[in-house]
Amino acid sequence: MTMKLCFLRHKAAALMAALLLPLALAACGANQTVQRQQSVYGLSLSFAAAAQLAADYEKNPAADPAVVAKLKPAFQKAHDQIKLLDEAARKGDPLAEAAVEAAQDALDAARTLMPVS
Repeated sequence: MTMKLCFLRHKAAALMAALLLPLALAACGANQTVQRQQSVYGLSLSFAAAAQLAADYEKNPAADPAVVAKLKPAFQKAHDQIKLLDEAARKGDPLAEAAVEAAQDALDAARTLMPVS
């Protein structure tokens, strides 16, 4: 009798684990999705600020034409990547961590082209 009761307890525990595991994984996945959506939102805001600085620099009569020529394609690349992530985040589509990192890297690369002074 005790052996059967022990077996039933283990079976119940296994069944409970099998039922709760997908919920735990879904919650974990949802948390990662929210974090990536927040990252994309922050990335969009950072891009807007950096792009405004780049546009102001381009309008400056003392702007170096060689720098301006490099800024446009660099910011366009970052814009294109961030725009795709923004659209996916608004739709609730999953966001790949690699895509978010690539967009951040593109923005960082564009920012490094900006003159310090």
